[in-house]
Amino acid sequence: MSETLTAPLQKNHEQNGKYSKFRIMGWVNFDATDKTLAEIAEGIEQGGGFLTLMEVLEVDDDLASIGDEEARGCFENIIAARKVLHNVHELPKQLIEELRSALKAEEKIAPKRTVSSIASSETTNKSKLRVWP
Repeated sequence: MSETLTAPLQKNHEQNGKYSKFRIMGWVNFDATDKTLAEIAEGIEQGGGFLTLMEVLEVDDDLASIGDEEARGCFENIIAARKVLHNVHELPKQLIEELRSALKAEEKIAPKRTVSSIASSETTNKSKLRVWP
């Protein structure tokens, strides 16, 4: 009879942290439609706008308690990617090359994902935020 050995599931620091859902609202005097969050923040830092609201809507103590499947999945992907990066020297060389190829291909054809504001129907069509990744 063969036995399958399983290591106990260990949580890393990302899984033990708090996860916060938040909302930011502000005004800028430039077209922010196709800008990244970093570009918008830079524009605000340079005096091109200001924040009117920063509100924490929800705080979850661990990854499993995040109710939004897509958000939880994104965090799970980030954690998995960090594990791969931390242990990349243990991966087979062929897999490392496949990862490199996939990353190069993704850089060339990465589609933009957008989320529309739901504050009001009037602003829904005008306002789009880029979401990472």
